[in-house]
Amino acid sequence: MGMVFRASDQQLERDVAIKVLPPGMLADESARKRFRREALALAKMNHPNIGTVYEFGTQGGLDFLVMELVSGVSVEAKLAAGPLPQKDVLRLGFQLADGLTSAHEQGVIHRDLKPANLRLTQDNRLKILDFGLAQLVRPDIDLGVTASIAEGKKVVGTLPYMSPEQLRGESIDQRSDIWAAGAVLYELATGRRPFSSSQVPVLIDSILNKAPEAPSGVNSKISPGLEMAILKCLDKDPERRYQSAKELRVDLERLTMPISGITAPRVPVARKPNLRILLAGATLLLFVAGAFYLYVHLREGLAREVTKARNRRRTVAVLSLKNSSARPEAAWLSTALAEMLTTELGVGEKLRTITGEQIAQMKLNLSLGDPDGLSEQALLKVGDTLGADFVILGSYVALADGKLRVDLHVEHVAGGDTLMSIMQTGDENDLFDLISRAGAQLREKFDVGPLNSQDQAAVRAALPPTPEASKLYAEGLAKLRLHDAIEARNLLQQAVVGIPITH
Repeated sequence: MGMVFRASDQQLERDVAIKVLPPGMLADESARKRFRREALALAKMNHPNIGTVYEFGTQGGLDFLVMELVSGVSVEAKLAAGPLPQKDVLRLGFQLADGLTSAHEQGVIHRDLKPANLRLTQDNRLKILDFGLAQLVRPDIDLGVTASIAEGKKVVGTLPYMSPEQLRGESIDQRSDIWAAGAVLYELATGRRPFSSSQVPVLIDSILNKAPEAPSGVNSKISPGLEMAILKCLDKDPERRYQSAKELRVDLERLTMPISGITAPRVPVARKPNLRILLAGATLLLFVAGAFYLYVHLREGLAREVTKARNRRRTVAVLSLKNSSARPEAAWLSTALAEMLTTELGVGEKLRTITGEQIAQMKLNLSLGDPDGLSEQALLKVGDTLGADFVILGSYVALADGKLRVDLHVEHVAGGDTLMSIMQTGDENDLFDLISRAGAQLREKFDVGPLNSQDQAAVRAALPPTPEASKLYAEGLAKLRLHDAIEARNLLQQAVVGIPITH
């Protein structure tokens, strides 16, 4: 929702973050007055686990918020390394519940809680960011920029973390934030979202009608108590969830309480021990205890590393491809090919893929265009920013007779070397076939196996069915990533008009 800049508040001598809202977000002066009034209400929230809003202003036709600058790393980036140990899940869960409790007591609901809106400071304190911004930007002026789903001017939020009642466009309260908190805790504990399908219709159906897989089925180290707390947050019925963040905090805290009431028996001590025997026995005991500790420590450490490696999915980022042809009208293929290849690699959940929105923001931050190659230093920056293990980049050339040639390169971020190069030629009117063949080669290289018929059907269902719809969809995404929300909406609506609705 807009762009964020680091700035210096010269009056109070502090660094701040300025979020510039997209043009047209606040349509008139009355909307600005209401936004300012609610921003000032948020500014009154003072809690160590909430990023503070300082001020709202307008200058030169731009609307902006001044907020607390939170250094550190986002929870989303931390999750790139896989699930966290239970003690860390509980520690972050305490802070998340505390921040939500403070906000809910003042009548503020987040409505867009997700790992990307949670940040860990340098001293490992969790901060909830963008708190209330989904509420401040009201649905009646929403252009779909603040949300992954905005339909009927009712539904606002990010789809994988939306509660069933939020998804249905019903009135919500603090229990919708409890659902989102449960989704975040699930991901912290397992490294996966509770509902992780990349196909929107399947994802919506899962949230509304299906129970998530038990967290212990994904990560066997999760305790029954933590699993029960997470699943209670994710209950479809708000009445059966935790009724407040404070209740969630209490249950999480119980999991850290030691078992008391068992007293070890006293060992009688001889009145006149033999000093030599005592020293020899103590030495032997220390030796045995040290050897046993070393054995257990090494075995547990090895088991942790094996489990961590098993649970961690490799992360792949597909950058938009460079248009190497002399045809400007083929520029839309840069976005379309990258989106299609990301969908192809992400199906089946064996690889973790980076979204096009994250990649577009990274390119903006690093002033990166559409390169068909990266230096080792640039590759490390890209990989570090995205949390990616591998980066796929390349170019395409629109040939005669409607043919298209695509050249792809797989770069290993840690090693800085090119693992493989792929060249595929196909019909511009059948991009699915071209991407399917390229994806099969990539999946073989990543050793994740070919797609079965069900996965192939899921990929085809997730992609625009015609070249015309693909072009409009890609151009709409490109406009959205340039914060041209109105033009993006027009293009995406045109794309949807030509897509038949199936039931």
